[in-house]
Amino acid sequence: MDNTIYCQVQKKCNGCQLSNLDYKSQLKLKQNNLRLTFNRIIKPEKILAAPSPLNYRNKAQIVFKKIQGKTCFGIYQSEQKGIVLTKNCPLHTENANKISKSLCLLFDKFSLSPFDFKKGKGFIRSVVIREGFKSGEVLVNVVASKNTFLKEMEFAQSLVALHPIIKSIVITESQSKKLTTGGNPRVLFGKEYIEDILLGLKFKIGYNTFYQINPVQTEVLYSTAIALADLKKTDVVLDAYCGIGTISLAVAKHCKSVIGVEINESSIENAKENATKNNISNASFYANDVKRQIKTLLKSGTRFDACFVDPPRMGCDFDFLKSLIAAQIPKIVYISCNIDTQIRDARFLIKNGYKIEKQQGVDMFPYTKHIESIVLFTK
Repeated sequence: MDNTIYCQVQKKCNGCQLSNLDYKSQLKLKQNNLRLTFNRIIKPEKILAAPSPLNYRNKAQIVFKKIQGKTCFGIYQSEQKGIVLTKNCPLHTENANKISKSLCLLFDKFSLSPFDFKKGKGFIRSVVIREGFKSGEVLVNVVASKNTFLKEMEFAQSLVALHPIIKSIVITESQSKKLTTGGNPRVLFGKEYIEDILLGLKFKIGYNTFYQINPVQTEVLYSTAIALADLKKTDVVLDAYCGIGTISLAVAKHCKSVIGVEINESSIENAKENATKNNISNASFYANDVKRQIKTLLKSGTRFDACFVDPPRMGCDFDFLKSLIAAQIPKIVYISCNIDTQIRDARFLIKNGYKIEKQQGVDMFPYTKHIESIVLFTK
């Protein structure tokens, strides 16, 4: 397979920071970064490579610009607050690239002007395209200055006629000069969400649902994390920062029960719906700050045998880590997309009675500098 990126705007875009390297060289670089980060603490395992390092993103946020009277699409460059035009992003799927081209034609046809982020004028701020790799369903979220426009139903019908794989078209509104997914959603076509299958489980994906960008490697990531936990059928498991319940529900069949905690209420509602959809009865979910919920559960007599932690890029706050330490959980499986904050948190756990048994890197984001890392801690 030829995994070389052919992109004329890669230097301007900077979305593919490692585009100057072939894929094997990228893996060597990332392996070395892991070795340097975990130096003297643990020897990292060999990073798990992506089978398909191109066209792997199941989510694309597209921006638009008028050039000589015609709408063109591209990628938002946050540092320059500008748009880098492209005709084909090699990390987006073929479907996302084709839909982006069709949107340019339809925006011109329906006189919908692109938003100028520097001048603060225009209607179409961006379009978010989400794709279920296994379901084949596509959701299109049109982020605009208002969540309504003339001939919107005709616009939606025209887009679906060109791309029947689209099962949901949502319009959201934003007044921000920054790139967002918008709010106050209205459905123009189909359902409010699409579905996808991950590790044999069905999940609802809405316009703003957190769902891992690379679903193929997500299955590798979660399977590896679950294997490292070495769960028993009698175990009670905590899933901190559980989101829509992807890890919780994948773990459920390996243990007695799993408790997922997430501060975002809509994510918890989705998690409960996903549990019902998959006929899983031994998973429960709480919308709460994780450290508060841990204290409440401990007071009620709950004791955990293992914990999965998958925090945002900034990592865990020390109060949360203290609550894990206080709970005396024997095993912690820490998943992170930021090895710098992960090693910071690792040192804190090590100082408080834990040791690292294993570190495993997963290449979730080929052609970028980012690394997904799993660390197994034992008390």
